Amino acid sequence: MTLRYSTESTLLPTNAPDLLDWAAAHIENRGFYDGREGDRFGKNGTTIRYLVPSMVGAFDVAAGYGRRSSTRTYDYPALYAAERLALDVVSDYLAGGAMPHDPDWEDENHRRFIVQDWGRRDGRTRDEAAEAFRHAARLAERAQAAAVRPGRPTRPLHPITASGLLEWAAAHLEDVTMRPGGLTHEPDGFANTAPCTLLHAVDRALRIAKPIPADGHLLFRAFHQAQESALQELSSRLAGHDITAGPDEPAYDVVRRRRSTILSWGNQPGRAEGEAIQELQAAALAVADEAQAEPEPERQPEESVLF
Repeated sequence: MTLRYSTESTLLPTNAPDLLDWAAAHIENRGFYDGREGDRFGKNGTTIRYLVPSMVGAFDVAAGYGRRSSTRTYDYPALYAAERLALDVVSDYLAGGAMPHDPDWEDENHRRFIVQDWGRRDGRTRDEAAEAFRHAARLAERAQAAAVRPGRPTRPLHPITASGLLEWAAAHLEDVTMRPGGLTHEPDGFANTAPCTLLHAVDRALRIAKPIPADGHLLFRAFHQAQESALQELSSRLAGHDITAGPDEPAYDVVRRRRSTILSWGNQPGRAEGEAIQELQAAALAVADEAQAEPEPERQPEESVLF
């Protein structure tokens, strides 16, 4: 049953088609802001449900930002799984196929930029924006059926560790197969289900592992630590030397070098899927061994344990 649209509604979509249909209805109801003045209503446009939304603003309001009620209990894993798949589908559709990688940006941020940037171009109208979300919703019905097929890697990914991220990426490559020599996944598929590159598999793991806001800052800290460790170990292994920050080098630049190394290694001509899986598994073992070798940190009696 399709979720009924209402600006006042505190019911949130737990599947991607409903989320995208809700975003379309929000634009039809409230109008459309092209987002060219990015600071006019905040970082990503309008996420307040009573204002005129941009593309990302409509998407975020549909996903529940600004609409959650303290009197309701929400299935957060289902909500965020729907949001991930909806973002995959609409960004691929608006990119004109499979969205190409950007080594500078991790997958989720790049996808959000693609969606917002589409709305800024060519004098987009309200009807065009709503129709884009409606069409993506129909595509999401097919993608959703494929995403829940048996045998896919377990999700969500918990506990969050560097070795867990790398093992999930390896399992994802085994499941969907690798697309060597490409800059993204197969153009006729979707990010959750299509053959992909090595960097893409790592990005999928990062999106699956990213905590939901309700999990609190401790899990977010663990996630960012695991992300840094996984990227450092895998990129250094593929490069044959440590990729670490130079003197006064911004953290952003070293992350970009690590991601570029992973992308270029996986795209070398003749690169085999088995090679990539072996490297992911070896890196997972290496970071797991390092974690076991570290002394147990002292904890206060009431302090929660993350791992």
